[in-house]
Amino acid sequence: MNSTVGFWGEPTSTVDWCENNYEVSYYIAEFFNTLSSLCLICAGIFGSMMHSKGFDYRFSLCFIAITFIGFGSILFHGTLIFPFEHFDGIPMIFYLLILFYSVNENKKERKFGNWFPITLFLWGLIFSILLIFLGEYYENRIMKLVEFYIFQGSFFLMSICVYLHIIAIVINLKDEKGIGALMIRGSIIFLIGYIGWNIDYHFCTGMNKILNSQLHAWWHVTASYSCYSLLLIAIFDRSKMLGKNPKIKWVCIILPYVGLSDGSEQYLPSKVMSSAERELLMQEVSVED
Repeated sequence: MNSTVGFWGEPTSTVDWCENNYEVSYYIAEFFNTLSSLCLICAGIFGSMMHSKGFDYRFSLCFIAITFIGFGSILFHGTLIFPFEHFDGIPMIFYLLILFYSVNENKKERKFGNWFPITLFLWGLIFSILLIFLGEYYENRIMKLVEFYIFQGSFFLMSICVYLHIIAIVINLKDEKGIGALMIRGSIIFLIGYIGWNIDYHFCTGMNKILNSQLHAWWHVTASYSCYSLLLIAIFDRSKMLGKNPKIKWVCIILPYVGLSDGSEQYLPSKVMSSAERELLMQEVSVED
């Protein structure tokens, strides 16, 4: 954070993070924070590609939301213009709302009625409108801080609710290979990144006197990996509930995904299925979203 002014002018964002502005490029306000946002885009695209067939559409929406968070983060950190904060924050809220729906409606039969997803969508819409409305007063420092803490408080509470549900799922899946390790790895990585986020936010001046290690940029890396990993647990749980025999598989040892190889016969072309198998498949599809 400094007084250097680049292509996008003076920063108007609620928070000017600890990275020195326009230090690397005249056109990018926070170069490393912007670059690290690509991790979110990669996580969303990779998840969409690896879970494009045989999984509920709700999870595709989650991966799309992660991708949008990445693009929004690029807009925000690349410019430090206040209205672009919404492109970063609003997709986060919808990602959590979709995930909250997924961990609650994880059985074959619906636990709640149509009112549940409608209520969650309206909550996200109203929250987004509220943020945009407060954005009309972005030149008012107090209003910007009010918006920032409303977002942070809501995001924190929703994250806790989702995380507690994920813990309950992991306990129920304690005998499944790889689920516990995925939970522990994702949680530790998230915690490390969150500690870094707070150090970057609260102790920037002191940290710059020693070494600016771009902790907010590392937060993007850890958040993308941990949020992706915890989402896989919800995908695994839902797939198991639907009898699809999911397995945690890995790409290059470090990139997990949910595979349905043991249940691949459920998705064979109809021309090689018997009529009884086709009827069974249609019954299974009818209970999905």
